Amino acid sequence: MKNFIQSLLLLIAVIVSTTGAQKEIYAKEGQDITLEPTSYPANSYVYWYFEKQDGHQLAWLNPLGGKGFSNDEKWKNRLSLTGASLVIKALQEDLFGTFVCKISDSITVFKVIQVNVVEKSASPLLSGDYLSLTCSLGSVPQNTAEIYWLSPQGNREGNKGTVYIQARSEHHGQWDCVVKKNANEKKFPVSVTVVDLAPVPSHQYTSTDSPLTIPCSLISHVSWEQVKKKEIEEVQWHFAPKLSSGTLSDNPEQLFSLDLEKLTWKKGKDKGLSPVYNIKNGNLSLTKSKATVEERGRYTCSMKFKDGRTLETTVDVVVLEIIAHPKAELIYGQQVNLSCSTGDQLPNDMKLNWTSPKTSSYISYPTHITVPEVGKKDNGKWGCELWQGGNKLTSDEILLKIEPRLSVWMLVIICSAAVILLLLLVLAFIHYRRRKQKTRLLRHQLCQCKNPKPKGFYRT
Repeated sequence: MKNFIQSLLLLIAVIVSTTGAQKEIYAKEGQDITLEPTSYPANSYVYWYFEKQDGHQLAWLNPLGGKGFSNDEKWKNRLSLTGASLVIKALQEDLFGTFVCKISDSITVFKVIQVNVVEKSASPLLSGDYLSLTCSLGSVPQNTAEIYWLSPQGNREGNKGTVYIQARSEHHGQWDCVVKKNANEKKFPVSVTVVDLAPVPSHQYTSTDSPLTIPCSLISHVSWEQVKKKEIEEVQWHFAPKLSSGTLSDNPEQLFSLDLEKLTWKKGKDKGLSPVYNIKNGNLSLTKSKATVEERGRYTCSMKFKDGRTLETTVDVVVLEIIAHPKAELIYGQQVNLSCSTGDQLPNDMKLNWTSPKTSSYISYPTHITVPEVGKKDNGKWGCELWQGGNKLTSDEILLKIEPRLSVWMLVIICSAAVILLLLLVLAFIHYRRRKQKTRLLRHQLCQCKNPKPKGFYRT
């Protein structure tokens, strides 16, 4: 028995050394592949066979560089040699199978296995449609290799090579069917297009000292033509202003609607906002050069399709504002209160930070500061920053102008006013004297006309 086992092990060793390695190659129909033997000693004859050793000969190569290929019609113009490696172009369904390479006494066997990758759902998909992907092996048991899908984010998806999920924006992009056996891994990409709006932050933070952009756009690499294929019906912007009570209005105002023929925006309620006008590139955003507190509220960008479905994004705009009480132009000794607010009570994870001229001193409260008596050191820019954790969300600035009680300019103005007043009085007095003299002269002339001297009368 012991001798039998030793003989069997020796026979296996001889077979392995003769037949050499066996490799599995995974490929799709229509794909080019290259079969590379384990080794290629110099001055060796190379023979390539299909199905089995000494089966249908596909190609040969001699040490002098001479070569030949099969004349069979199905292999015609598909075969070439790169060194000892066999290159097969545009694999067809009946060309998958076993390939044998014989180099001297070394034999390498290649099993070329067909991979079937199918996207059953019609592309492009509208967000909410079902995405159906299958990946399977042909002519071999399914348990010979592990098959799974990788999403565009690199996450493993599906079960036994099948994916069936509702499509969303994160599913747009390249999916990979992965066929893996031991250290051998092969990926087969499939491009999936999902018509959807790109995700946006729930809140957009700005200030009265900053511009405002309200984002809305198609996800990347989705064209307007693909949107039209899904029978789009309307695109609109709506705005629900924030009321003084802190709640949102129940009656949203229409800001813009898109003319689908001309691809131009029609204005509704005028809030000073402007569309970006880059519709063919999928950008539907609104902008304004400088925000105001009137922009506080909720903005909704919506796309409605003929099947009744609507895609929309919603953004709450938060505008930070600094207000100076009583005003920002002050004189020495006045008290000023600076309040900083978004119009709402701040969540627990948010806080305000103040910035001031370096030498200033003030009394600080959660949402405002007080400078009891302003002076020269308080003149300049004061800032308020809104922070959440370690992130600065936005900031606002106000310029305080502090003047002395009687500044040089104020003295100049007062003196100038006094001089002007004095000149006016002098001019008025001169005018009055002249007018009085004219009145006396006129009276004298009138008297002479009423009492003329008699003829022949002479004063003696």
